Amino acid sequence: MRLRTLFVILIALTPAGGAGAQSPSQPSASGAAGAPLPWLSAKGEDLVDAAGHRVVLRGVSLGGWLVEEMWMQPIVTTPPDGSDLPAIRDHVSLDAVLRRRLGEAGLRRVKAAMRDAWVNESDFDRIKDAGFNHVRVPFLYDLLEEPSGFEWLDRAIDWAKQRGLYVILDLHGAPGRQSKDHHTGEQDRNELFKNPAHVAHAERVWREVARRYRDRPEVAGYDLLNEPMGAPDVGTLYAVQTRLYRAIREVDARHVIIIEDGYTGLDHMPVPADAGWKNVMGSCHHYAFNSKSEEDQLKAGRGHVEYMRRWQRKLKCPLYLGEFNQEPHGTPQSMAALTKDLEASGWSWAIWTYKVAFAKGDRSMWGVYRNPEPMDALDPYRDDEKALLAKCEQVRTERLERRPGLVEALSGAGRVK
Repeated sequence: MRLRTLFVILIALTPAGGAGAQSPSQPSASGAAGAPLPWLSAKGEDLVDAAGHRVVLRGVSLGGWLVEEMWMQPIVTTPPDGSDLPAIRDHVSLDAVLRRRLGEAGLRRVKAAMRDAWVNESDFDRIKDAGFNHVRVPFLYDLLEEPSGFEWLDRAIDWAKQRGLYVILDLHGAPGRQSKDHHTGEQDRNELFKNPAHVAHAERVWREVARRYRDRPEVAGYDLLNEPMGAPDVGTLYAVQTRLYRAIREVDARHVIIIEDGYTGLDHMPVPADAGWKNVMGSCHHYAFNSKSEEDQLKAGRGHVEYMRRWQRKLKCPLYLGEFNQEPHGTPQSMAALTKDLEASGWSWAIWTYKVAFAKGDRSMWGVYRNPEPMDALDPYRDDEKALLAKCEQVRTERLERRPGLVEALSGAGRVK
């Protein structure tokens, strides 16, 4: 039986509630001091506030925080000669190495220190002061299975609320993983779309997240699956996302749900009204790694804008460019031109990414914050816990450089508010 047919049957026959749903603990109330943000919703092709005014979300993804990505963080990934420890390619292999060397308690202490150094409350001040109005928070389902794992999302939402920022919760790594990419948390697995048990698990994850945050207007929306490129066909891609949509709607009828095209193209996305989706925002990502010049980079970006404009007429829903950058040849000026084009169409956006920290140093535009000079990489194979904890301090944002001109370009002409 073809997978597409299998999942159509599953949608029709499987109760959206699934089995084994767990009761979540209650969210933190520490954000009570912040003034409530207006609820957002999809109205026609616009994202609007409670008064019906168009809202454009302009922000950054907090890459590397709750989803480790080795290419953008100073971590030794190759084991010593003769070691039986695995190469570190992703979240799962990083945890495996740390657990074997430090034990479970040591692993948790080091991971907490890494996260606290990478993003903490002061970073939300920087994001607010830079003029952005939202953060996109990538997370793995694995986070929610850690002791107190939900507390990291609670903190992000509370910190955002206190500063008048919105949050988009982005499931970067689903049970079984939604592609072969390392940023799902486990490279080369790609089993979500092949195994109904993983889909049912993902439903439970989203049901729990939605139940926990259903009364939080500062949560702008739920991004169902980041870059779900592992589906065998578009029918299966949207059948699974429909299952996740329905799971959320069982417990939360109010929040916007963000549905990504998984690089299959907006031209293949179902029209929300025809699919039975309400209060949704379509999303795509854009990179042009084959560009040879700044002009080439901007041309590719503007071509994507025209593509989005053309297919929005069919979809009749708001659009969100949830990840993009102008690397490898873009400049702050090309970034400013592209975001101006996005906003002319009323589309929300989040650049990738807030910060990068490379062991060899970096002068690219990948991070709003970066380290131009080399730093001492964390070595999970050789460093003891004390050394790892000390090295985490290097990546605190106050020790990095804000990429010259980038924030100014994004906030030019008062666009970022």
